[in-house]
Amino acid sequence: MEDLTNLEVKALGRAVGLDIQEPELTEVAHSLNAILEMMDDIDLPGVNAVEPLPLILPQGEV
Repeated sequence: MEDLTNLEVKALGRAVGLDIQEPELTEVAHSLNAILEMMDDIDLPGVNAVEPLPLILPQGEV
């Protein structure tokens, strides 16, 4: 997987209500890319055969 750019990380932050500015933006991008790279190495047998389930919270809990 290609590394996320600072612009992509900034857009992801905005999508969840964060406005990440320099110099933190570069640090966040570096950390996020490192985490994604490590997650690529995780290979649980059969995990892709399981259908994801939606998370349904009781009304009033968020």
